[in-house]
Amino acid sequence: MKRSSSIKITVRDYIIHGIFLTIYGFVKYLPSPVGDLLRYIVIKPSIRKIGKSRIYEGVTFWYPYRIKIGTNVTLNEWVYLSGFGGLEIHDNVRVGHRTTILTSDHIFSHNNIPIHKQGLTSGKVIIGKGAYIGCNVTILKGIKIGKDAVIGAGSVVTKDIPDNAIAVGVPAKIVKKR
Repeated sequence: MKRSSSIKITVRDYIIHGIFLTIYGFVKYLPSPVGDLLRYIVIKPSIRKIGKSRIYEGVTFWYPYRIKIGTNVTLNEWVYLSGFGGLEIHDNVRVGHRTTILTSDHIFSHNNIPIHKQGLTSGKVIIGKGAYIGCNVTILKGIKIGKDAVIGAGSVVTKDIPDNAIAVGVPAKIVKKR
């Protein structure tokens, strides 16, 4: 079931996000292992909550002050995290490279108004403890991925995935339990 709401972007949002992007831009592409440590140091005061985790090069944070990341989380290269609608990644989660986690989408219900003027709808994404997200996965707004679930490479997650499920495909479907 989609948990969705409409959120307005404020001037404060633009200012906070602009300052963060400017500072984070200096360390975003530095190579491991020094870059991993510097990215963690820069993101820690900007994010809502983060435990000791590893952030590889090229990881993009959008609205980091609405993101919570647990302990022992690995975000591999070129992961895109949108915190706009809220994002929680629990302990011991692995996120494969080039994964995209979206917490908002454009409203497009009125044909006579340009889409970019209709606003955004959002929904919090929650990734449970011990989940494994393969590479090139897309997770859409309002999704909950259960504890110890596995999402196969290239999948598009459009519905909640329960604990211990293995889901693959476009859209992702549960193929078995762990």
